[in-house]
Amino acid sequence: MNQPLMHNTSAQHGAGALETASELAKAGKYGKALQLLLVLLRQDPSNVRVLDLTATCYLEIGDSQTAVRLLELLADSNPALPQAWGKLAAVRATSGDKAGAVQAFEQALSLAPGDVGLLAARNRLEPFASDSSAAARLRAAVQNTGASQRDRILSHFALGVIEDRAGAPATAFDHYAQANALTETGYDHAFQDARLHAQLAADWTGAACGEAADAPRMLFVTGLPRSGTTLLETCLTRHSQIDSIGESEALSKTAAAVRRYAAGRYGDTGWWNWLGRLSGEELEQFRTLFLHNAFPMGRLDAAVVVDKMPLNCFEMGLAHFLLPNARFLFLSRHPLDAGLSIFTMNFGAGHRYSSRLEWIGHMTRCVYGSLLDYQAKLGETLRVQSFEALVTGPEAQIRSVLQHAGLEWEEDCLSPEQNTRAVRTASLMQVRDSINTAGLEKWRRYEAQLEPLKEALGGQAWIDQWQQWDRNAAKTGRLVPDAA
Repeated sequence: MNQPLMHNTSAQHGAGALETASELAKAGKYGKALQLLLVLLRQDPSNVRVLDLTATCYLEIGDSQTAVRLLELLADSNPALPQAWGKLAAVRATSGDKAGAVQAFEQALSLAPGDVGLLAARNRLEPFASDSSAAARLRAAVQNTGASQRDRILSHFALGVIEDRAGAPATAFDHYAQANALTETGYDHAFQDARLHAQLAADWTGAACGEAADAPRMLFVTGLPRSGTTLLETCLTRHSQIDSIGESEALSKTAAAVRRYAAGRYGDTGWWNWLGRLSGEELEQFRTLFLHNAFPMGRLDAAVVVDKMPLNCFEMGLAHFLLPNARFLFLSRHPLDAGLSIFTMNFGAGHRYSSRLEWIGHMTRCVYGSLLDYQAKLGETLRVQSFEALVTGPEAQIRSVLQHAGLEWEEDCLSPEQNTRAVRTASLMQVRDSINTAGLEKWRRYEAQLEPLKEALGGQAWIDQWQQWDRNAAKTGRLVPDAA
């Protein structure tokens, strides 16, 4: 009589535990989620949701090998489930197993040949031929008035890649433009201008940094998206004394908390409302908050820890006051190459400025305006790294970067393609190659189409000025020479 009741109670408890684990994972508490999931997995090793969520949690904490093994189990036990093969393919790709990823995507597409999400993901790894049946299915999707907006966006971006590879830049750009028109959600110029003007007006005179003797030495790798930050991170994490927390939101979350606190205490809602007001104890509290957000699974055992969130470039000032032993790197890539790469990448809602060339130009000017100010204020803690110099003379440049981080040279840093870390940024396939110059002067094939970007940057005069800055950076690590 009691057996069915006990069984139902157990099932209900299992369902409740799974929902709790799901909420913990959504909150970024992957370690706590895994504690529940591993118990559930022992109880039912074939549960699709448990396997899927457990693999996701392992991936988030950096254990991509375990994630792959779990997803292989999931796919092998559910061979008719295209989503299982698709997720396995995606995780194999982040781990650098391109051949395995392609194979899994092909298996998924054999089950769901019209799935635009699968087609687009497979295309990112290895673009389809322009005359292939897969490309034809993507063209049909953009012409289908009943297709979802998501499917049309994915199809246009995928077709842009296909036509670019086929040597048809005008047709490729038209697809990229149509994709961006569908994703456009608006960009607030005034917000960016206000943030920059507040930074320029911030007077650091007399403002004290907190003590951070027990904090790890952070190396913030910043810059515009698509400027080479992932390549540099992948080179650096080949070093025996460097680890990375990747594109962490720890600094942005901490910055928001600092500003909320200062606004409540001082009635000032400005960007720099905390400057010169926070006591040493308050700075310590927010440093602890940053470290908690940065290392949810515990601190990494490394002399230097990389934080590679590109647009943290705007928050380098706060990072300096919280972590006075931190060092900063800014990747500087040709603004037309960076802008083109941003425009042709499906960022979704994450980078609102990315859907119009004029907006990309405005954001670029704001980023460099901020950088020039920080160069003066942060002094030798900030190094500007030329992307062109990095890929054309990598050893000399990486030696300088390591010296900036306080580390000795290691030859392994020249072999990013041998890095076994999972890569989850838009550059996941490029960084699986050896250091190369393929990312230079891509803009030239699209020069006519990029005229709105060039105009928004300030025309040829601003680009000429940037080129001088980049030459300076290649030689000295500074945009402009320091005043004598």
